[in-house]
Amino acid sequence: MKVTVAAALAGLVGIAQPALAHHSFAMFDGKKENELKGVTVVDWQWSSPHTWLYVLVPNGTGTPDKYSIEGGNPGVLRRAGFSKASFAPGDKITVYIAPLRSGEKGGALNAVLLPNGKMLGKRLAA
Repeated sequence: MKVTVAAALAGLVGIAQPALAHHSFAMFDGKKENELKGVTVVDWQWSSPHTWLYVLVPNGTGTPDKYSIEGGNPGVLRRAGFSKASFAPGDKITVYIAPLRSGEKGGALNAVLLPNGKMLGKRLAA
């Protein structure tokens, strides 16, 4: 009986680990914050388990960089002031992200400064 229970628990732990890794933010450098100014919203996906903000970031070449920015789950973001209607395609905003450790164009959403001066979320450096 004890062996069966131990085997069952070991199996559950083995199943849970990939699920936890899937939701990890380890690929982001949480000690750094990048400011992306003059950003144009392409899409705002308000979905579980994580939200996604897709933006175009000017880089001075005439062809903006495309960034995929991963946010927390809608419940957490709602408490930080975000909503499903926070952004629409074409909106111009300033985004604060924890950058990807790989150096790729993307990051974890920290905060957004709206054109009206309202800050959603919390900046690392503020």
